[in-house]
Amino acid sequence: MRLYISADIEGIVGVVTRDHTSPEGFEYDRARDWMTDTVVAACEAAQEAGVTGIVISDSHGNGESLKIDKLPENVQLVRSWPRPLTMMQGIEVGEFAGALLIGYHAGGSNPSGVLAHTLSGGSFQEVRVNGQVLNEAGLNAAIAGHYGVPVIYASGDDVATAEIRDILGDIETTTVKWAYGTRSARTLMPAAAHAAVRAGVKRSIARIGEAKPFRLKGPLALEVRFRDRLKVEHLAYLRFITQIDTYTIRYEAEDAIDMSKFLMFLLG
Repeated sequence: MRLYISADIEGIVGVVTRDHTSPEGFEYDRARDWMTDTVVAACEAAQEAGVTGIVISDSHGNGESLKIDKLPENVQLVRSWPRPLTMMQGIEVGEFAGALLIGYHAGGSNPSGVLAHTLSGGSFQEVRVNGQVLNEAGLNAAIAGHYGVPVIYASGDDVATAEIRDILGDIETTTVKWAYGTRSARTLMPAAAHAAVRAGVKRSIARIGEAKPFRLKGPLALEVRFRDRLKVEHLAYLRFITQIDTYTIRYEAEDAIDMSKFLMFLLG
């Protein structure tokens, strides 16, 4: 049995501000440790439960946040950008019984949640697909679903895990911190969070037969609301893009893979 892991940093234990999310931050290197150790805990739990193959996507920032020399030697790692499947690159290689979303956060239009955003906090306000607001977990679950892979587990703050269950249903989740605001939270200590993730991953594997892929039937009406009106004005020059209002464009994607490639284009 093989599993796929997509790892972000904003939903990792202890991470609360930009000091933890970019190389300029004074605690960024420590946050990389917390992120890497969380992924290691998930890998070890999966392997103890009988998983024989794991592919991991480093899905934060420059795609080089995970410390590669601390990961188990028998996993594979996707790093850096650009990549057509964005935060889910590698899920197209072989068959996976399920996907784990580690360190995820709430979507950009959620009024709460630690460091909440969707794909790019500086660029996007909100992303909708066929009228449904989707956070990164929802978008990435749709990419996984295209390949028949269900998301079986997610970890993050309390707002993120609730939002993910609203979109994906009754999957196993682990809450490692509780949001007070966009840049404050009450958090577990790393060792306690890693133990909780290990337990959650094992629970999710025990329930793996219950999971169903999150499939979006194409064509997909993808609407992206930007923060910069000038970006929308420029994109509207393209004949395959429709401007909905001052800040929003619509693109009709053939399927989740076409959607992913278009979002990668917007982020480029």
